[in-house]
Amino acid sequence: MRFQLPKPLHGWREFVGEVGIIVLGILIALGAGQIAETIHEQKMAAEARENVRAEAAFNLSSIRGRLDVQGCIERRLDALSRILSAAGESDLQPQPSWIARPPTMPFFRGRWSAATASGRNSLFPSEEQERFSQLYELFGRYEDYQAKEQIVWAQLRALETWRGPLGGEARLSFANALQQAKYYAWDLNYAGTFAVQNGIAMGLLDSHPQKELAAICLPVTMKRSEALRRLKTKFGEP
Repeated sequence: MRFQLPKPLHGWREFVGEVGIIVLGILIALGAGQIAETIHEQKMAAEARENVRAEAAFNLSSIRGRLDVQGCIERRLDALSRILSAAGESDLQPQPSWIARPPTMPFFRGRWSAATASGRNSLFPSEEQERFSQLYELFGRYEDYQAKEQIVWAQLRALETWRGPLGGEARLSFANALQQAKYYAWDLNYAGTFAVQNGIAMGLLDSHPQKELAAICLPVTMKRSEALRRLKTKFGEP
């Protein structure tokens, strides 16, 4: 028994041509879908990139605000060091009334985390990916160190209300706090300078920021009421 394929109605040539047209149409549709998906992904990546740049710029501007008062921090540490070194069997001279604290600021990482989780940061330029990764590692470290720094300065502010001579135990406690404060000041200045330099190179910051009055820059002997009046901070000072 011989088996014969049925012949197309209009012949094999026409049949192959029709199938080819169908296949071509399918391929075009698939290609168009792929192009549309690629364009959508690129658009989402561009939006993610702009969001991350804005977030990083905010964090960097906060760091730069800290760097602007590094000289004030170092002068305050030197003043406290002299006061502690001269402390004997009498009241502190001069008696500090406004020790204040270095500025502290929040850091935000949500946009970078979202871009990383979605994989859209992989569509950023490779050099920019690396720089953003370095910046966000610094942001995490900066946030951790500035929190520890604030605790140390809270210990040093106890000198504002200290009266009478310092005993051996108190002298050692304040000396330890002072050394920790010096280290944090050095480390935050070092890491912050590196971060800001990268930010300027990436076009995230301009190079001429506007400086503001910081609590740490007011004299150590200024009355607290006068310091608060000049600062006009919404939440006051600890």
